[in-house]
Amino acid sequence: MSKEPILGLAALILFIGLMILFTITRKRWPVALRSIKGFEALGIAIERAVEAGKRVHLSLGSGSVIGSDSAAAFAGLSVLRRVASATILSDKPAIVTTGDGAMTMLAQDTLRTSYQQARVADRYRPVMARMLGPTPFSYVANMPDVLANNDVAVHILNGSFGSEGALAAAFGESEGLFVLGGADDVRSQAILYATAGHPLIGEEVFAGGAYLNAGPMHRASLQAQDIVRILVVAFILIGTLLRTLGVGQ
Repeated sequence: MSKEPILGLAALILFIGLMILFTITRKRWPVALRSIKGFEALGIAIERAVEAGKRVHLSLGSGSVIGSDSAAAFAGLSVLRRVASATILSDKPAIVTTGDGAMTMLAQDTLRTSYQQARVADRYRPVMARMLGPTPFSYVANMPDVLANNDVAVHILNGSFGSEGALAAAFGESEGLFVLGGADDVRSQAILYATAGHPLIGEEVFAGGAYLNAGPMHRASLQAQDIVRILVVAFILIGTLLRTLGVGQ
């Protein structure tokens, strides 16, 4: 067996162990999160939307469940839990759209669970989570209809987007909506930075759960990521130093 799978498994075990450790010790060692203006403004925007009888729309992009582009959409599901709980008793609760059938089912299950936990399961409707199109551009092409006909005031992009992400953000900006945009692709992030009123940069797209208080595990994951980064940088520096000194050559 090669070293790569063993190292990968060891890194995974280390990461999970750190998450569990930081979750258990969260009261003793609370995490201090840096300020992200997009998430700070999002909380205020959602409150205003609920007060005004408007709706929040969350777009999870066109990422599939089993593909390499699923991570950002799963991060979006953690945002959906908080958005759903904040709007669950509103006259116009949040809606979520995707470009993948399986991801739509997961979004429906997330919403259903949120309604059950709030003991208002009778208010849940499966149409609150819907698939707009099977391809990235067919998905985005149907988005203006969702924004215009559902009294949307807050437009959140948190998922896997390509160049079509610019259109998704532009549709929201043209309607005068609060637009928070984040994607897992570097090129999409650059486009969203220019088109979205509140862009998310880099790994910020994966931090929504922690910043919106979706649960202690989300904050613990950020702490674990920092520790793993420090260890990776340390190993790189040590390896470079040893190679410079001729060790192992």
